[in-house]
Amino acid sequence: MTTKFNLTCPDGRTLAVTKYEAGSGRQKHFIIINSALGIKQEYYQKIAHYLQKQSCTVITWDPRGIGGSGLKNVKKDTAKLREWGSHDLEAILNYVVKQGWVQWQDIHLIGHSAGGQLVGLCPSIHRIKYLYLICSGTGNWRLYSKKQWPRMLAAWYLLVPSVLAIFGYIPARLGVGHDLPKGIAQDWRNWCLNKDYLFSDSSIKQTFFSTFEGKLHAIGFNDDVGFTPKSTINDLIKRFTNAQKTLEVYHPAQLMQKKIGHFGYFKLKDESVWTETLLKPIIEASSNNQK
Repeated sequence: MTTKFNLTCPDGRTLAVTKYEAGSGRQKHFIIINSALGIKQEYYQKIAHYLQKQSCTVITWDPRGIGGSGLKNVKKDTAKLREWGSHDLEAILNYVVKQGWVQWQDIHLIGHSAGGQLVGLCPSIHRIKYLYLICSGTGNWRLYSKKQWPRMLAAWYLLVPSVLAIFGYIPARLGVGHDLPKGIAQDWRNWCLNKDYLFSDSSIKQTFFSTFEGKLHAIGFNDDVGFTPKSTINDLIKRFTNAQKTLEVYHPAQLMQKKIGHFGYFKLKDESVWTETLLKPIIEASSNNQK
C-alpha cells in the first residue's frame, strides 16, 4: 500500500510525504530517502517499489521549495538549502518515530547527492545507526578535474547571479530539474565557492556530522565526473569523524551497465544492481547489529 500525506514542520512549513508500506505486511527494514537538489520525490518511486517488494517500508519526501513542498509562487518561497537538513529531515525523523512506525535505531537513511550532504545539519542524526550516501560529496570546485573548472566557475560567478537578478529564482528549464527558490540557489552557489564548502559558512552556527557514530556506506560511480567525483565523496565522508565508514566506487561495467553517472542509479532496469549494492549492505548492517 502507498499513502501520501502532508507533514507540518515546527516552523510551519508543510512537507509532502509518501509512505510505501512493506510488501506482504512484514516490515523487515524502514528506509527514508533524501532527494537530490531539484529532484522531486517521484524520481525515487521505482527504487521505492523495489524495496517495498523486499519487505521494506520506504518514505520519500519533497523538501521545502521542491515539488509538493514548494509554494505556488516560487519567487515568494523563502526556503533555504540548509533547512532541508536542520528543519525538514529533523521533522521527518521525529514524525516517523512518534507515529510508532519505527524505532530510532532501526532507521536506514539514504541520501542522494545534496540529500546526503545535508544530513549532518540535522540535530537528531546521532540517534540513527545506518546511513547510505549515493553519489553524495561536497561541491567544492577545487576538488574537481580542471576540465570541469571553466563550466563550474562560469555557473557560479556569471550564470546563477545573472539568472537570480533577472527572474528572482532559477528556472527548471536551465537544467536544474525543478524551479529553485532564491535562498536554495544562493546556499548552493555560496557553498560551492567557499574554501571548505558549507563547513566554512559562518552563518551555520552548528553542524552534527561528528555526532553520527553509526555505519556509513557511501556509493559512487567513476563516470560521475561532473557532479560527484571520488575526491568530493572522500571530502564529505571524512566529516563523519566518528562513523564506521565504507566506500565503493563502481565502474558501470562492474554492474553490467553502460553508464550510470549521477542520476542513473535510481532509474536502472536491472534490479539486481540494487540488490547487490544497496539491499545487501542494508541487510548486513542490520544483521551485524543484532549479533
